[in-house]
Amino acid sequence: MTAPLYMLRLELDSRALLRFARDQGINRAQDEDLGYACHAWLTACFGTLAPKPFRLFAERAAEPDLKLLAYSGLDSGTLSGHALAFASPSAHRVLEGARLAHAAMPAAWRNGLKLGFELLACPIVRQRHAEKDVFLCRVEGSTAENPHPARGAAYREWLAAQLAGAAILEGFELDSFRLVRTLRRAHVAAEHRFRTIRAITRPRALCRGTLVVADGPRFQELLRRGIGRHRAFGYGMLLLRPGG
Repeated sequence: MTAPLYMLRLELDSRALLRFARDQGINRAQDEDLGYACHAWLTACFGTLAPKPFRLFAERAAEPDLKLLAYSGLDSGTLSGHALAFASPSAHRVLEGARLAHAAMPAAWRNGLKLGFELLACPIVRQRHAEKDVFLCRVEGSTAENPHPARGAAYREWLAAQLAGAAILEGFELDSFRLVRTLRRAHVAAEHRFRTIRAITRPRALCRGTLVVADGPRFQELLRRGIGRHRAFGYGMLLLRPGG
């Protein structure tokens, strides 16, 4: 039996979330997309049950309300109960003013089903223990005889590879792109633990298009897992709509 999958919707007070971030020592100017603040808050509320991937909307600090969508194998009641029992006081203060709801996703996806999609992605790859923009990798590998594709075409190839086996990418549009300053913890590989938070700059691409489901169970797991890297920080959530 396929494990259930839910879409969660959280409506948050931006001021409460930013107070939590400030109390945790998270630098707002460096956490431009609020990805690290949301990651830290979700973890403080739900621990290992923290939903991901997620997508934050209206992330500007001037907005009084924030909407966060996420996929999770647990419904809103289960998550709220966990937070009530185990969340830190500062994290629970944010949750107290929030509205949390869920909707069940389909239990199965029909092969050949055409769907529209929207994806906020961080299109990067690992190279020599570092992360690099997919487009810049293509630029560096280009020659006069083999010129690099445009940014949108490079991201389309990357997304098609991410979907491979689960869905076929049919239509693609790069709606917007910008570089975003974000926060991450630096990992100490030898000791397998984390050290101080550091600021990094990463590509942020909003993509839209259509896809065709190729393998229903694999597609369900793709939704559950998310696409690309930094899925725990607000990237990789595949939002769907009827296609065709």
